Amino acid sequence: MQSSRWVVLAVALGIQTATSVVAAALPVLLPFVKAEFHLTFAAAGLLSNFAFVGGFLTIAAAGWAVDAFGDRIVMVLGGIVAGVAALLCAAAPTFWLLLVALLLMGAGIMMPTPAGSIAVRSAFALRLRGMVMSIRQTGIPLGGFFAALILPWIALSGGWRSALAAAGVASIAIALIGLVAYRSGPRTVQPESDSGSLRRVLTRDIRVAAASGMFLVSSQICLLTYLVVYLIHDRNQSVTTAAFFLAMAQLAGAAGRVLWGVVSDRMMRGRRRPALVLAASVGAVASLSLAVMPSSAPIPFLLVAILACAVGAVGWNGVQISYISELARPGTEGRSVGLGLMIQQPGILIGPFLFGLVVDLTGSFRLAWLLVAGFLGTALLIMMATREMPRITPHPPAAEIIA
Repeated sequence: MQSSRWVVLAVALGIQTATSVVAAALPVLLPFVKAEFHLTFAAAGLLSNFAFVGGFLTIAAAGWAVDAFGDRIVMVLGGIVAGVAALLCAAAPTFWLLLVALLLMGAGIMMPTPAGSIAVRSAFALRLRGMVMSIRQTGIPLGGFFAALILPWIALSGGWRSALAAAGVASIAIALIGLVAYRSGPRTVQPESDSGSLRRVLTRDIRVAAASGMFLVSSQICLLTYLVVYLIHDRNQSVTTAAFFLAMAQLAGAAGRVLWGVVSDRMMRGRRRPALVLAASVGAVASLSLAVMPSSAPIPFLLVAILACAVGAVGWNGVQISYISELARPGTEGRSVGLGLMIQQPGILIGPFLFGLVVDLTGSFRLAWLLVAGFLGTALLIMMATREMPRITPHPPAAEIIA
């Protein structure tokens, strides 16, 4: 029996959240890892996001697997692979074996994104899709929230390896629960013989939207990777206080994803591009405020700037994935999302490396926050080059929303 659409959303959100705890573990635990391996800021930024190299190498294949085998198996497998890889990372005796395990972790982390996106896209009508897709994508900042709230305490008592192992066990457990709870319906196979050609799958507008996403994801990962060390280094905060700030930023990012989804569905009548432009603008202004804010600024001012930056720099994700899936031709949605995400992946490594390099060279985070604003401004300009068909989606009746 096919699961209800809200069960589909719950499972997709749960697995995305669990794998995102694994993904956020190293950035949250970065002060411990940086100290153990004596890393520079640039090297620490590369290490904490090295898992996404594995994601880059496998995300397109995950999209093809969704079209070929269905979303359920790919989603569940991703949660299990991410959890097993986290356990291997926790047990790695050397820095180089840690890097190898991170490649496997990246493959697992990325698999639930195209799978869960297509599952939710198929379960909900267009008029609700921006909102529910954004709700599903809140799993990423929610995972970061739980990681920031819980893992530093485990690391303080048992070491960062114990914290990473706990994240891995949780990911495996939630994936197995999803396997039992979610039953997918019959899949629709695209009958056209050329549906798998790269040109048909990766259209001009998908390429442009994904190129914009590369700069958006750079800004997101810079914020989430370096916020803890920024607060410790430049603002003299403790590890636990800095982690709490990161947890609040993750919650703000989750709220931003729902906000931009609702804005896209309701205010923009189903149009995604204007909502993405607004999100990038908010994040850019907030990043600039972090760059110019004096070190004597009160903590509440600093927190407001961080939260606003998270709303923009983290909140864009659900709308953008919905946009790519809606730009796709019928029968190619999984592959289009997978390839679009693959185009974005280099930003996950390049952005944090450049951010850390700027900090290493200048000894300050001010110019680095200007760099983040530049990433968001570039994303905004590229996104304006996409061509979105106008949509009119009247507000759904309450009965349809709760059905």
